[in-house]
Amino acid sequence: MTAAEALQTATATLAAAGVDAPRVDAEWLLAHILDCPRAELALRHSYLLTDAQQTEWDLLIAQRAERIPLQHLLGTAVFCGLEMEVNGHVLVPRPETELLAEQAWGFASGWPAPVVLDFGTGSGCLAIVLAAHCSDARVMALDVSPEALEVARANAERHGVAARIEFCEGDGREGLPGDEAFDLVLANPPYIPTGDLPALQTEVREHDPALALDGGADGLEFYRVLAAEVLPRLKPTGRLMLEVGDGQAEAVAALLAEAGWGECDLLPDLNNVLRMVIASPSNP
Repeated sequence: MTAAEALQTATATLAAAGVDAPRVDAEWLLAHILDCPRAELALRHSYLLTDAQQTEWDLLIAQRAERIPLQHLLGTAVFCGLEMEVNGHVLVPRPETELLAEQAWGFASGWPAPVVLDFGTGSGCLAIVLAAHCSDARVMALDVSPEALEVARANAERHGVAARIEFCEGDGREGLPGDEAFDLVLANPPYIPTGDLPALQTEVREHDPALALDGGADGLEFYRVLAAEVLPRLKPTGRLMLEVGDGQAEAVAALLAEAGWGECDLLPDLNNVLRMVIASPSNP
């Protein structure tokens, strides 16, 4: 089978299975098989797959048709230009979270030796990108899952920032690590209401860890924890930066205000949906 034929048949197979972007996913998988950039596939349409490549290709397409996430099959996801290892123990980084990362390193870069907490680090993507952009930052990365922390450590080693990130195992609902004051706390916590989990896309519902999705009955459980736990541990000039679910920004801002926080900024994502809440400890 040629590369062009492989793409054509795989695209039809994935489309029939309900995959959102069948041609794009087929191209990424074929680039993986051929060990080449996706952009080079157009130059390889006449390439004849070897028997070994054909076997691997058939397996990957069958797995993607079963709605195993593309990133799990590739083993990595790109976040802010950095390749992160991902597997079933961590949430696959989403593009909208890159906007939170940009806000975080933009703020942290304005302070000498900032102390940062990444609450619920998962793959470590936020902590690692911030450490990569702020060379004098000291970052604490907290997660309840030891398997997730193992992935995060491997990603930090991959990008040369492991020495500046302290990985902490623990349930943030029972308190924050250490006893020092933070310049910045950032979090992309679980925010899906428990009752909405069964309706999630198959790739998310069956392959992302439930710990990273379930935000309690109304989806706001972890925001209440953050509102209460972070305020006493944040410097007066510090910030709390949160990613929130679609339609949750105003509710999160309201519970922060109720907990005694000051000014809140609600920022949109690229689709003009309010997906970030940035809170100050007190009003200026």
